[in-house]
Amino acid sequence: MSNQIELTLSRCVAVGCLAAAPWLVASAFVLIAGAFGKTWMYTLAPLTLAGAVFQYRLNGLLKGPSAVLRLHQDQNALYARLGNGQTLAVTACPSSRISSKVVLLKLQPVASRYASYPVVLLSGNRIAGNVSEDQFRRLRMWLRLGRAQQSFE
Repeated sequence: MSNQIELTLSRCVAVGCLAAAPWLVASAFVLIAGAFGKTWMYTLAPLTLAGAVFQYRLNGLLKGPSAVLRLHQDQNALYARLGNGQTLAVTACPSSRISSKVVLLKLQPVASRYASYPVVLLSGNRIAGNVSEDQFRRLRMWLRLGRAQQSFE
């Protein structure tokens, strides 16, 4: 049995909505604050809505040069294939969150400290996800074990 993990992401409306949710909440706050007399807050509404559209396109539709299309793990290293065709060695930041059905990853390239790539992985039976169940489970376990080993160093 191979130790490699090959995780190909697919387009998913639920993932796009999940990624856009914080921006939509910010939009709602801005609009409510504007309605209660802070009319200058309306100027922020286009920015928050643009953020929601950007995250929906990036994570839900997998559009754009920085969209992560594929994750590949080999010999204790994680690689991400981007929308521009580039493959980068990446590490999962400590701010990433892992649960049984959803993984929110903030991937940082090994060669750079300034760039990061957000990835939302969803696997479920009731809601169609963007990754296969088996590979999702393997990646989740690898991330948990890898993070536990890193905390001891």
